[in-house]
Amino acid sequence: MTGVIPWEEPLPDQESYTTEQASEHAKKWCSQHKGWKRICDIEDSDALYKTWDELPVKVRKEWESHYGYSAENAWLEFGRKPCKVPKGFITGKGEFYENVLDVPPWHNLMMVFQTSKLKSVKKFEGETK
Repeated sequence: MTGVIPWEEPLPDQESYTTEQASEHAKKWCSQHKGWKRICDIEDSDALYKTWDELPVKVRKEWESHYGYSAENAWLEFGRKPCKVPKGFITGKGEFYENVLDVPPWHNLMMVFQTSKLKSVKKFEGETK
């Protein structure tokens, strides 16, 4: 067993699914749930998350009290960026989870976003007007 980490592969009695299966299930799921897109189908997925300037003043002040003039850089480095729209995870088994920590081990996943809830949907839909 030299060079093999025991948790690199699922145990024989554990379900496992590939990333390809998760991608296909997510594609099908998004086609059935209008307004949702897979992360790989969104051109600028960073725009789905709040920027420093979009944070509430109270939150920014909290960071500033701890990190002073470096608060924005600290937040960018290890802060939690809130998502502007509902998001979820589709597993290789085809199941939807709101929290990534709820996805069973070895199920692999694809992240999906409800882009129809974003104010500038046209940017993500590829429409030009």
